[in-house]
Parts: sequence; structure tokens; C-alpha cells
Amino acid sequence: MRAQVICLVAASWFDSTLQAQPGAMLPEFDAALVKANHSGSDGGAVQMTKGSLTIANAPLTKIMGTAFGISEDWDAYLLAGPGWTGVERYDVIAKFQASASLDQVRLMLQALLKERFGMKFHREIREVPAYALVVAKSGVKARAAAEGSTGGFRRRPGHLESRAATMAELTDKLSQQSDRPVVDKTAVRGSYEFTLDWTPDELRNAGQAGASLFTAIEEQLGLKLEPRKEPMEVVVVDYVEKIPSEN
Repeated sequence: MRAQVICLVAASWFDSTLQAQPGAMLPEFDAALVKANHSGSDGGAVQMTKGSLTIANAPLTKIMGTAFGISEDWDAYLLAGPGWTGVERYDVIAKFQASASLDQVRLMLQALLKERFGMKFHREIREVPAYALVVAKSGVKARAAAEGSTGGFRRRPGHLESRAATMAELTDKLSQQSDRPVVDKTAVRGSYEFTLDWTPDELRNAGQAGASLFTAIEEQLGLKLEPRKEPMEVVVVDYVEKIPSEN
């Protein structure tokens, strides 16, 4: 994990799957301020509330990743662009209708990058580092969900729980805990009850005992995360300017 601190108000931001093609017309913010940040600080934050998006002291890779729904931990794999985009930092303050969805706001941010930074991009399939979620030799230990159980996840650092979730849904949540995208290779159908507890890497690195995420998944759920390369869609930034246009 990187040292840079990123705060996300909307945890479901990266769950968005809506995509716009490079030449498509995009919705726009009602108002937006963009400026370079020369504070020299390593910290950064992305905060979204109804009607506003605030990005403070973030490298352009983070802003582009937010616009395309790419987690910060994956941008090295799923976002390809000039090297300076991971160094130069910017502030963004944008206003929009409170009724706008997360998908719409993400597209608005793409439009802002196009307008202020002249960003041009395309998408292509590349083999990238990932984790494949597979069934361990012990077999799946998670119990089948009880009939009528409601889905959704409850989570906190080192804990993930659901009364009824598919392997694909579990994979999505594991991706949010991982330094690489996770793909479902279990071929297991149906909904299951999941309870997973582990010690986050930052606590283990500080000397706290406990199972890693990889160990906990195998011991508690009968599943494994195998590192491998998988074909995935990558956003390739063909052109982007370092100095944004005037507000």
C-alpha cells in the first residue's frame, strides 16, 4: 500500500461500471475550479457529498483514476500515462446537482479532465498483474445462504461479512482490500454466507500478530488468492497537459 493518505467519503465510488467512449458527449459540472498544488505535502484527499466534489493535493493519476473508477492501488496496472502524472498535484472543487449519481459525477470529472487538461485517451486489453480467486484443496468452507437472506456487506478494517453474496460480489469486495484487481475464477454459483477476519498489513507490519488476508481466506473460506496475469481493460492516456487551462 502507498504512504499517501486518501479519504473517500463515498466508499461505493469504485463500484461504478458506467463507461463513456473517448468521443462521447459527457455531462459537465455546474461549476469547477482547478489549480496546481505546490504545497509539497504528500497527503491528499478526495471527498464527495451531495452536490460537491473536493479533491485536495492529489496527483493527476489519482484524479484520472477517480474519473475512470480505478482504485488508487490499481492505477499502476489499469491506468497508463506519462510518468509526471504521478508526481504533479492538483486541487479540484466542483459543484453539481445533488441528484446526480456517482456514475454521472465520474463522467463529469472525465469531461473536466478533457476540458482543462486536454486529456485524450483510449481503452485496450492488456495482460496485467491480478489475483485469481480460486477454490482451495479443502473446498469451499462458506455456508450456502439461508433462503430469504438479504445481501450486502458489513465491513471494517480486517473484517468482511455478508449473509448472502455471490462469489462475484465477494471478489469485488476483496479487490477493494487488495493491491491488485481480483477476478473470480471459482466457477462457484449461488449465494453464500461469508465471515472473514484478518489482520491488515499495516498492523502486521507494526508487529501485531494475526493472519494475513491471504491466509484468512484459505483457512476461513476455503478459497485462495493466486497471483497471475489476467487480460483486463486498461485506460491509456494518449495526451494530457501539465498546466490546466484557466478557470
